[in-house]
Amino acid sequence: MNFNFKCAAAVLACAVFIQCAYAADDYTKYEGRAIRSVKVSSNRIKPEILKSRFTLKEGEIFNSERYEYAQNELHDLRIAKKLSFDLRPFQDDGIDISIKADDGYYIFPLIFATGGKKSAAGASLATGNLFKRGETLMLFGGSGKDGSTASLMLKDGDNIFQAAFINMNFEQRFYSGSRINNDGIFSTTDDEEDFKNPINKIYTKTDSFNFLYARQEGDFTGFISPEYKYIRYSKDMKSGNYSTVSFGLNYRRNIRSGANMGALFGYGLTDKEQSLKNLPAPIIGYSLQAAYKNGGDWTGADFNISKISAEARSVIEFKTRHILNIYIKGEDSFSAPFAEQVRAQDLMSGQGRYSRTLYGERGAGTGISFAYYLARNNTGLLAFQPFYELAYVYSDKYRALSGAGATLSYKFWRFPFPVGINYTQNLSDGSNQISFVFGGKF
Repeated sequence: MNFNFKCAAAVLACAVFIQCAYAADDYTKYEGRAIRSVKVSSNRIKPEILKSRFTLKEGEIFNSERYEYAQNELHDLRIAKKLSFDLRPFQDDGIDISIKADDGYYIFPLIFATGGKKSAAGASLATGNLFKRGETLMLFGGSGKDGSTASLMLKDGDNIFQAAFINMNFEQRFYSGSRINNDGIFSTTDDEEDFKNPINKIYTKTDSFNFLYARQEGDFTGFISPEYKYIRYSKDMKSGNYSTVSFGLNYRRNIRSGANMGALFGYGLTDKEQSLKNLPAPIIGYSLQAAYKNGGDWTGADFNISKISAEARSVIEFKTRHILNIYIKGEDSFSAPFAEQVRAQDLMSGQGRYSRTLYGERGAGTGISFAYYLARNNTGLLAFQPFYELAYVYSDKYRALSGAGATLSYKFWRFPFPVGINYTQNLSDGSNQISFVFGGKF
């Protein structure tokens, strides 16, 4: 499965963590001192919870690099309008740390709709720190031409819970060379316009319910995800129960946080000033993940399903804040039924938009992109991001899907999602797509 926290959710990968560099203060002068106390005050969140998220502990030896990392852990909660940190030396060998959070809560509803062939509508409700725990809760529901979905996600401390229901009703179109149309509730494809003669058309209906539990321990996150799935085909394919359980482990370091849903109310921007400054040195972020999915009699499935995946991402944030992202992923379905076989687009970086994809038993993919910020100011960020990505999938032989293009987007500090436009040229079949970008794709 693709771990994002998968709401959500891809060398393997993860995004960059924005670190704070306080040039005005030289924290190295406190190196080697023992931390005598860590005192926390706040408006709403329980101080002991905020203290537990601060990774420097009483009795430890102070380290300036770890101190900046610990501050970023609190910034990354995205629940405060102001965060202040104060260091006070104690006698000759001790140090006291004081933290003050001007925090609050938010409730953020959002409704969207698109028209035309790709008509879709959806609504979400996000809350933060509502229960005074620094938690994030998100509800989402949406419907499009090919189906509907509803989901719930809760992140509470080191625990993440997610549940999702998906219903799909669409026509699967098969083309020569192990190609099929991409499907999605908010992403009806243009393959019928570009490719007139599919070799087969099969009506497909899918109902699935997925639950995910993940637990973070430092830089590691382990997860388990049972899924009930029932698929019906109109002809030629194996209808039945495809229920599985997935297990996985992720290691991530220096990862940029996801959407800040409290931004509209002024929360979660406590490191904005530092984010607008150049870095003293480049930051390297990286992520490694391995996952295994299995289904059979023990899960109630009508078929034997076994699927393994591994991925890695390296993200370099340069001193000028421009970002280089390199990604690689491999997957093997061990001769699983068609519904659980490898898809080329799942092996790619996610930058491109394609009307068709490859399917097969196994495959590998890679991608590279570079985010160049044309403007960075107090209002927002204007980014131009060219990319290239490539995947090989094996059916009766290896076949390639590759694409190149660019995304131009603007991200307001006081709004959770970027908005913009994406152009993708499919280098394998000559087709292209221009798509509207709103935190993702529709």
